Amino acid sequence: MNKVLATDLDGTLFYPRDRKRMIRPKNLKCVRQIVDDGNELILISGRSYDFLKRVQQVIDRPCTFICYNGALISSNDVILKDKNIENSLAKKIIDDFFDLFKLPAVFMMTTRGVFVKLRRQSKFVDWIYRSIYKMQKAYAETFSAIKEDFDKELNEGKIYKIMFFFGLRKKKKLKAAEYTSHLRENYDYIEANWSDTIIELTDANITKSNSLVEYLNLKNIDKDKVCVVGDSGNDISMFKEFYENSYCMNNGFPSVKKHAKHVLKKWSDISSFFENN
Repeated sequence: MNKVLATDLDGTLFYPRDRKRMIRPKNLKCVRQIVDDGNELILISGRSYDFLKRVQQVIDRPCTFICYNGALISSNDVILKDKNIENSLAKKIIDDFFDLFKLPAVFMMTTRGVFVKLRRQSKFVDWIYRSIYKMQKAYAETFSAIKEDFDKELNEGKIYKIMFFFGLRKKKKLKAAEYTSHLRENYDYIEANWSDTIIELTDANITKSNSLVEYLNLKNIDKDKVCVVGDSGNDISMFKEFYENSYCMNNGFPSVKKHAKHVLKKWSDISSFFENN
């Protein structure tokens, strides 16, 4: 193996979006070439294990998975790390902040899919959320906005990630960023990461960078051989840990880009790292 590419998906490998093919042809050709040249590909995302399996099928090359922002690591179909949020803790987190932050919705990712708790529960609101997910096409995960499904998963499911949704307006992004700092400073039993108008919560110390470092240590891979690519708040930990070879997409927020050493106008430009090192 020569080098390692650890890439985020949404806003990164999936940029620009292609709801039918999932990965644009130029990006797909580039990522396949990187693997074919003897390098290792790590898909590192807030997405689920099942979704990353679908991405691998599209890429049609070997991949290591770091899912749910680092809560699960899988290599060659072997689970190397699996750290979910205890159900009682998940309930406490949601009870503590759903009303405090006046959230329109809370999303929860489990082994069975994505489940949502809505502030306004009605058939119409449920239809809106289901329609939005259906429009995602290739990017859609298994989804339910039914209250009974959410409650059952909260009590019995294997929960990896909780997402506080603040809304769609621009000022909601600022509010999400503000509350992320509040959660990090005051609650040590969770890990909080900001992404657009969403705060993503995992168990304590679960971050993309921590899990990537764990994987590299297990495989005795030198950090200098690794480049990381991302676009959002949950990628900042990687940018800081792997600063010399950190790349942020130009479509990322300025508050995210400032943490990376390099900026990519398009994802396929990452090929220069493998050609020049």
